[in-house]
Order: sequence, then structure tokens, then C-alpha cells
Amino acid sequence: MNSSSFDQTICRRHTGSIKWEKYPGSDVIPMWVADMEFATSPAIINAMKKRLDHPILGYTTGTEALAHTVTEYLQKTHHWTIDPDWLVWLPGVVPGLAALTSMLNTDDQIMLFTPAYYPLLQIPDKYSRQRVDVPLVYEENRWVIDFDLFEKSINPNCRMLFLCSPHNPVGTIFSADELTRIVEICTEHNILVISDEIHCDLVLHDSKTHTATGRVAGDMQSNVVTLMSPSKTYNLAGANCSFAVIPDANYRQSYKDKCMFTLPIVPTLSYTAAEAAYQFGQEWHAQLITYLRNNLQTLQAEIDQIPYLSMDNPEATYLAWIHTADLPVNDANDFFVNAGVGLSPGAHFGDANYQRLNFACSNSQLLEGLRRIREAVESL
Repeated sequence: MNSSSFDQTICRRHTGSIKWEKYPGSDVIPMWVADMEFATSPAIINAMKKRLDHPILGYTTGTEALAHTVTEYLQKTHHWTIDPDWLVWLPGVVPGLAALTSMLNTDDQIMLFTPAYYPLLQIPDKYSRQRVDVPLVYEENRWVIDFDLFEKSINPNCRMLFLCSPHNPVGTIFSADELTRIVEICTEHNILVISDEIHCDLVLHDSKTHTATGRVAGDMQSNVVTLMSPSKTYNLAGANCSFAVIPDANYRQSYKDKCMFTLPIVPTLSYTAAEAAYQFGQEWHAQLITYLRNNLQTLQAEIDQIPYLSMDNPEATYLAWIHTADLPVNDANDFFVNAGVGLSPGAHFGDANYQRLNFACSNSQLLEGLRRIREAVESL
């Protein structure tokens, strides 16, 4: 697969796509939920086809070969050495987060930095756990953590921190120093760090890299649970294969026991897809990052020319956080849907002043979506 393959427009209507079926029978371009419009790597598709040569799709678990592939990937890509025994296979990061939440006592509280990926906001309430929000602040063209506010927000009932790293929706890549400080503060206050790193391989900044929270934790690593998946990076959102890295043996076993009765097992072909992604996806991934960076440049240049709108370059992810509060309309999301573009409302993430736009699509689709946005805004 070469870079020109990312220019292909693939029809996804009538495939059960959550992204596209949100606007059935309409001409709305869906640019909301975080799955990509790019064909999955042929190496992954071919591996899944080969697995189907075996005629039985019974209950399956992660193999030693898969564990080796994942640990090798973490070492090579993120310079993080883990024991394969630390891995717990999950049918998704969000279900994994939910199972972790269910392990808390009813009066325990969960902290998170806002705005935040909306399941992180919703899961505590669904499990009747109180949420403690710590708003991010915008400094020097970057959304950052106000550590003074973070420490002041901690109370004796805080027992878990949901950390999204890189951050969705604002796109911040937290530095090793920032992550170390987070872990130190949480360890001091007996708060377990749950690090959602599903976007770790979608770094768009040309001079920054992702740092695994567990790697910088050092002798505090037992206080960190890391959740990862190839789903965002390799467009495998529907394949449902993720994993948790849990160094603490007792907590890991308790978590496995909880998952046994609350989560479905990972589908057979999903294990195959994950192993192929980490083994054979490097070339496809490199082409993806180049394409996304070009799309981001296009997006930034266009938004800069549209009245009332502004955005910051995300350091990672393929999600743009667009400021729309100056638009003279009652509801920015409805306004853009009526213009033929479906975005994610910022209110879902905790800030109604923004809309989130997924730019992981062909450049032609991106330009068409931006044309509709520009013409709608200029007509006001």
C-alpha cells in the first residue's frame, strides 16, 4: 500500500458503520467519531484471511506469540520494557475502563483532566462514582495541566485518575516530566493512575514523541495501569482487541476476576489483526502519519481563513479541537450538520465552546467538508 491509497474514497454506507449511519439518507459528511476513512493495511487483512483457512473459530485467548509481539513493540517503539505476564487482553479500552471503575468502593472518587474523551466523563456516573474534574489550561499555544489546581483538587476519597495520553480531544503530548509529576502526586495520595494511551502511535508533532506513563513511573509503576490498542492507529476500531498493562500481580488478578464476569472475550480474528498490526504495519503506519500531517496542514490553513473559527495544531491524534464560541448561532453542531458536515459537539467532552473534527480521511473529502463549513459561515 502506498500513500496514494489514502486518497481513495471508500463508500461505507449500508455497512452498519456507526459513523456513517448516524446521518442515514442524507448528504452529511460524518467527521465525528474517531475511526478513519482509510482502508486497513493489506498485511492485516491478509493475516485475517489466512486465519480463516482454519475452519474453527472457537473461544480464543492471546497467545505467547502475540504477547511477545506486543512486548517487542513496546520496547522498540516506546522504549518500555514490560513482563508479558503484565498483559491483560480486553475487548476494548472503554470496557476496560468500565471494569476498572467497578472495582472501586462506592464512595471512591475519580479524577480527570477536562475537557476529556466523553466515555471518561460518563463512566464514573454510570457506576455511581463521583467525578473530580481538573480543567486543563491553555498556555503558550498548548493545553497543559495546572498542577497546583490538581493537587488542591485532591481529597481523601480520590482513588483513581483517568489520564488520556496523548490527550483527546485537545491533542497534547504530555512530556516525561509532566507524566512523572502526575505519577508522583498520585502515588503520594494513593491514587491509581489509569493511563489511556490508545492514541500513542498517532504523533503528528515533528519533534515530539509519546512517552509511556508506565515507563517513567520507575519504582512507582505498580501505581499505574496502562490501556493500549492498535484500533485507532490501524483503523481496527470494530475489531475489539485491546490490552491493559498491569505490573502489580495482586491487582492484575483481581482485575482479571472482575473482567471474567463483566466483559466478553476478545474475538478470534481480532487477536490475529492485532498481532499482524504490530508485526507488519510499520510501513503503512509511516505513510499514514505523513498523510495525516499533510491533512492537518490543509485543515489549519483553511480554518485560519474562516471567520469566527480558530484551532490549535494537535500534537497527536487525528482530531482537531475547533473553537466555535464566536459563531453567531444558537447551536454550532446543528449549524454544521445543516451545512452538510457532522462534527462531535464539544459539550460531550465538557466544553461547549468547541467542536471536534476527525481529519483522518482523504484530502478531497477533507477539502469538501471545509468548503461546506466555510460557505456556511460566510453566509452568516
